[in-house]
Amino acid sequence: MTVRNPIFLSHGAPSLLIDRSRANAFLRSWGPTLGQPKAWVVVSAHWESSPIRVTASQRPETIHDFRGFGPVLETFQYNAKGDAALAERIVKLIEAEGLKAVADPNRGLDHGVWVPLALIDPHPVAPVMQVSLPGRHASEDDTVTLGRALAALAKEGVQLIFSGSMTHSLRDALGAAEDETPLAFAEDFAAWTREVFRSGDSNAIRQWRSAPQAQRNHPTPEHFLPLIAAMAATGGPGRPLHQSWSHAALAMDVWDFPPQ
Repeated sequence: MTVRNPIFLSHGAPSLLIDRSRANAFLRSWGPTLGQPKAWVVVSAHWESSPIRVTASQRPETIHDFRGFGPVLETFQYNAKGDAALAERIVKLIEAEGLKAVADPNRGLDHGVWVPLALIDPHPVAPVMQVSLPGRHASEDDTVTLGRALAALAKEGVQLIFSGSMTHSLRDALGAAEDETPLAFAEDFAAWTREVFRSGDSNAIRQWRSAPQAQRNHPTPEHFLPLIAAMAATGGPGRPLHQSWSHAALAMDVWDFPPQ
């Protein structure tokens, strides 16, 4: 069975799916090089729950958890299948690490999952599963534990994707053009995070709130937590696969984390 490197990707705005951006072009061209995994298992910034939940629907719905991006995106359907048996296995892996988890037969896939996957794998054959982040008041340590719990799946041919945003100041991004020059405060924080990824410094990533301009880039933590989980999945340094900017304040980085 092929071991698959866990991946962190920045999913940006929902318009990533239809914008002619560098990130869009990268995901379209890169996706076919990944081949067909046993399953796609995605942790998205847009689902936090306590206990942790795992989608278990045989046909997960496409959740349109946004407004104002036009009818194409608001009616888009990503036709993926699920896998209830794999959902139960994921629950057991998480519980074995001391976190509470349950299978959820009703929840679908939010845009942190289907927007990037619709570019990477437009017509999925393998099941697509989503795993929630720990509940809103959970600690970074719980996020690290989640990443470690899922790591076993990568050794079984499952493609792990941790979907968040390296920088996420929507206040600054909303009024900016797609190709506008990145803002200095966002560049400073992205540079810090990239250095931590390259070094594999697990202690530094947990202390991200003390990084340059952390509060402005992440007024709330949910888009940064997938970075922590991705790094924890292997416990070592990452490799940059793509770097670009969207709407001046959104770093669209994609990284993978080779096993140690």
